[in-house]
Amino acid sequence: MIRWLLLSVLPNLASAVTGQGPRSIHPINDRYVAVADSSIDAVLIVDGNSGGAVVGHLVLHDRTDDDDPYSWLEPVSLASCDDCKYLFVTSNSALYAIALDRPLSVMAESHDFSALSNSVVREYWPDNWSEKYKGDGYLRMVSIAHDGSSAYVAHAQGGIFSFDPLNPTESSRRAKHVVHVGDADIGQDINGLHHTRSLKNLVITRSKYVHILKLVDEEGENPLDFGNPVAYKLSLDYHCSKLYDGAEMTWMDTAIINEYAFVMGHPKHSDKSEHNGMALYRLTWYDEDERWKDCVQIAGSGLEDAGWVDGSGFEARFSSTPHEIVVLPSLETHTVIVADVDNRALRYVDVTVPVETHDQTDKVRVSSVAYDEDLYQVLYQKEEPWMTLNVEDVMRQDGKSYYHSGPEGLYSMNFAAAQDECGRVGIGRVCTLPEIRARFARGQYPTIDGDDRTWTTVWTAEPCVSCHLEDPGRCAMDGDSDDSWGENFKMIAIFNPQRGLQNQCVHVDRPVDTMSMCCGLGGPAVLSPKAASASEEDGSTDSKKAGVISAGVIVPLFLIAAAAYGLYMRKKSKPGWWPKFLRNDQREETGHAPHREVDMRGRDYI
Repeated sequence: MIRWLLLSVLPNLASAVTGQGPRSIHPINDRYVAVADSSIDAVLIVDGNSGGAVVGHLVLHDRTDDDDPYSWLEPVSLASCDDCKYLFVTSNSALYAIALDRPLSVMAESHDFSALSNSVVREYWPDNWSEKYKGDGYLRMVSIAHDGSSAYVAHAQGGIFSFDPLNPTESSRRAKHVVHVGDADIGQDINGLHHTRSLKNLVITRSKYVHILKLVDEEGENPLDFGNPVAYKLSLDYHCSKLYDGAEMTWMDTAIINEYAFVMGHPKHSDKSEHNGMALYRLTWYDEDERWKDCVQIAGSGLEDAGWVDGSGFEARFSSTPHEIVVLPSLETHTVIVADVDNRALRYVDVTVPVETHDQTDKVRVSSVAYDEDLYQVLYQKEEPWMTLNVEDVMRQDGKSYYHSGPEGLYSMNFAAAQDECGRVGIGRVCTLPEIRARFARGQYPTIDGDDRTWTTVWTAEPCVSCHLEDPGRCAMDGDSDDSWGENFKMIAIFNPQRGLQNQCVHVDRPVDTMSMCCGLGGPAVLSPKAASASEEDGSTDSKKAGVISAGVIVPLFLIAAAAYGLYMRKKSKPGWWPKFLRNDQREETGHAPHREVDMRGRDYI
């Protein structure tokens, strides 16, 4: 209660610290994304093509301070460039330069981010920046041109500062205070900061306005180098509040694709919710008028409770605390990535159709890249099984999988039906997301026709439960909290070899056209394999005849084996089919610690 009171007294600080999770994202390429996650105080490298597997990480604080979260760095933003041997991270109080063994883009080309965990974090404050802004709690976003030609940091009350991302020395002459509050009508409360892909402009998002600041003038020079900032000012409330009968709104960030500006925000107050989720809006640039207009809501509600729902843009729900959106650098699609803080996930908003057709905003699709799988426990819990794992291990699981391919294997199933199907074939549980990742990478999954272009959809056991966090940590395992949501939602996995693995959070009662895929212990197997020839079928029949054993022998053996297995499992984690009355670990029932049930062989999925 005291902390909430302090936040209400200090509104500018509140906007910077509310929520713990992926505060900022930096797309390295169209596959890998660097994530600054404040809930675990780390930089993560997330593989967007494998549904969120973490393939590299760096803890930002001294590991001797693991038990003291109040001494953690708590990242707000991060950025780098294609040739930068530094990764820059801001907290509310400082800018940090993290020296890299090689640029992130080079690590991505080799699919090897192992060197990241050995990087050194140092505070960086150039001599030309005034000390009065250092450590005051108002430092915000950092943005770097992809070619390293310019880099800027926003200060909520001071304006914008420049620095050299390729050679960040304290004495650098490129480090300047380039925009003071009031210059080019740019005021306080800066929330978002991004270079446009063309590098000709810097997009600044404030609570009520977007400012598009020129970085290249008619002579090809940067006006900021000469102390002459020039910016176009866009009033967001003027264009978008009409969607809510003129309600006051607040805005967090903006991303520009071609002639469209995608802006993230929501009404400040809602009669439907105390903590209403964010929404995504689109404005269009008209050359003949030389102005932005036509605000259209394309994803999320803006009025309803914070949530975690995927699907169409109008079905989708976000948490109330996302701070940043970015554009995925892809030549095939137009995708906006939302750093969905309180859901501890990245949300991929595919806006390809409305961008290409200049219409059909109902064709927006939202999916999830869910990377936060027990990471807090792995990093900071000093007990089994967490202490035997590292962050990357959690994303790789192994074991036996059962699936049924072919057109006859496609059914309209809700989660319960998918679970029942696994029980019917004797395996007992739907696969977890890490198990799906491992099998997808090895080609062990059902398919309708065997074509690499065909999508396969299956239910997973991955929950879509999340909550609001004011401090680093994790949500309650069972989602039983006033600030939690999503207990009736699970993820479906959608994948094909050409496009990778995507996830969507859908209601467990919703029938989805899916194939059956079940996981257990041991090695891979296939349900109902077809015999290759008539002789094989005859051999199979002979095997069945030879395998007949009298019940008088098999029943006693089964009872003895079951009793022995029960004693063995007394202190072990239980599989999904284990009777509830024999359980003493409630975590087992949530399906949130599945890696303890499978054979961890550490296979490389890349």
